[in-house]
Amino acid sequence: MVDQPDDRAEIAMRAWRLLLAVGQQRLDATTQVMEQMGLSRVMAQFLGSLCQSPPGPTNQLATRFGVDPGWVTDIVDRLEARGALVRRPSPDDRRVKILEVTDAGRDTFRALDACLTAPPPELLSVPREDLLALLRIAERLSGASLSEAPA
Repeated sequence: MVDQPDDRAEIAMRAWRLLLAVGQQRLDATTQVMEQMGLSRVMAQFLGSLCQSPPGPTNQLATRFGVDPGWVTDIVDRLEARGALVRRPSPDDRRVKILEVTDAGRDTFRALDACLTAPPPELLSVPREDLLALLRIAERLSGASLSEAPA
């Protein structure tokens, strides 16, 4: 067998570029769905965050996203006007409003999540063995990125 130079870095870069392109295509498709639903990306991100958390005060969103509380209020106003969430007074402090997602808000989030996580149709035609290999690679990448994230 003839020794070949290690070209793993080049292959990895090509594969990663393709994965990024596919990911961008999914984000673009999801953005179109958001726009059809009358949502901005920020509104969708806030709604997603609220759906994945217990009800809490508005300032939690500002902290979570690292933005000014006044700016959060504007987005929350828009989501509330759409019926995606309601503000309720805090039982501990009437000055504080607790954000609670409505059933309509959860339905909207589920529709967006389904669009974002739907695999590209081309992936469904890939042989099962290749899908399992891709899954193993994705799990390895996910585990590596999670363990390398700063605490």
